[in-house]
Amino acid sequence: MKKIKLLAILVLILSFSYSCTEGWEELNTDPNNAVDVPAANILTFVERAMAETLWDVWWTGNNTSSYANHIAKIQYIDENRYEERDGIIARWGTLMSFQVDLSKIIVKAQAEENPALEGVALTLRAFLYHIMTDTWEAIPFSEGALGEDGILAPSYNDQPAVYAGLLTMLDNANTLLAQGGTIQGDIINGNSTLQWQKFANSLRMRIAIRMSNIDATTAGNVLTTILGNSATYPILSSNADMVALKWTDSSPYREPFFEDALGRDDHGMSDTFIDALINTGDPRLSEFAYPAAADGLYRGLTSGIEEAAEGTFQINEISRIGERYRDLPDGLTYIMRYAEVEFIKAEAYSRSLVAGGATAAEAAYEAGVTASCTEHGVLAGDIITLLGDPNVAWDDATGDYGYTNLEKIYFQKWISLFKQGHEAWAETRRTDIPQLTAAPGSPYTGHNRPPFRWPYPVSEYTLNPGVPGQWDGDIVDRFWGDKMWWDTRTGVN
Repeated sequence: MKKIKLLAILVLILSFSYSCTEGWEELNTDPNNAVDVPAANILTFVERAMAETLWDVWWTGNNTSSYANHIAKIQYIDENRYEERDGIIARWGTLMSFQVDLSKIIVKAQAEENPALEGVALTLRAFLYHIMTDTWEAIPFSEGALGEDGILAPSYNDQPAVYAGLLTMLDNANTLLAQGGTIQGDIINGNSTLQWQKFANSLRMRIAIRMSNIDATTAGNVLTTILGNSATYPILSSNADMVALKWTDSSPYREPFFEDALGRDDHGMSDTFIDALINTGDPRLSEFAYPAAADGLYRGLTSGIEEAAEGTFQINEISRIGERYRDLPDGLTYIMRYAEVEFIKAEAYSRSLVAGGATAAEAAYEAGVTASCTEHGVLAGDIITLLGDPNVAWDDATGDYGYTNLEKIYFQKWISLFKQGHEAWAETRRTDIPQLTAAPGSPYTGHNRPPFRWPYPVSEYTLNPGVPGQWDGDIVDRFWGDKMWWDTRTGVN
């Protein structure tokens, strides 16, 4: 009898315990920290966050646009001298975190049988990996962003392998996008499947032309395939197709350079860029820059001047970045412009990577110049005048620059990429047009060009021990030595 009573008491206790703990899982779930997020929300986050990461005053203003001699710091000049903070180099980790987010979108898209959404994620994945490899060279591509799958120390892939993977990834993205589906949360291309196809194929052209000096056959095949079948491979075909993120006029979602300018005044124009525009009578000058407040003249500053030279000018003597690029809270972050596609085509025809010859090359070149000028509000008559300038006209070795037609394509492309610092830096590393010099104030002496690459972040040596050390043996002075795979320049250091 005593055992029966004890058993009854135990049953009551267990029943009471269950009733008390039932629902604890719900009580311990924080409604403000969801364990699952809709793909649309993730997409919006990645698009906004990557724009803040890659096109703010740190990555673009202090570094890549300075390397390309578009922008120069006029105060707090350290970064222009390549005295870089490890925290900025560590944005490697931020870019990899976006890849994790994109993986989640891909999983959701596949589960929902939504090929268009998967195509969007693959396009962004390729875009971000392309920036990473052109910044650091070898990167964790095939094993990257797989920490949740147990790969905590991913190996790196060399640049030829990454480039091959990117071309395949974008081809797959185009195929998926063509199959249709629903896109939501897209603040770059307005949920347009066709626009994402155009971006994917145009980005594939960008990658192909980047590698064309080292693998002309593959590059030519890719470009010929895309340009030969516009129905299957649509590309950007007018300024209306511009790939850009438009910000709002409300904090905290205002254009990053505008946000910075509310409290700081550190950035002016590079003298290389200003002088090039003045020398060709370029009508875009007033769109790119303001005249100097001191005297109303357009004047730039050498990027990364020596510390001793800081007292040789007044900051009101230097042109500031123009209104559309710095003074609009709801301005644009430029990801890919139509003009770039025309310049890629012009180069492909000019170098016979694609059949078409000089006539097609000239037409594409002038279409690129026209597109960039039209984007900046230049009148038709002024565009005609610009195209007649000896340094711009399609006529080999004219003007005081003495550029060939191919070099004129490179030069005008460099101008059109203003505030797309990473692309402008990459193109000057590939073409050496215009021929730039290292910052005179750099603590790393003996170099005759701006940086070739970024060093791997400290976190990689800590969290992925042994792997970055396999790839950093040829790095010199943090930023030089090991060039990009596609950088075939000689006599540079």
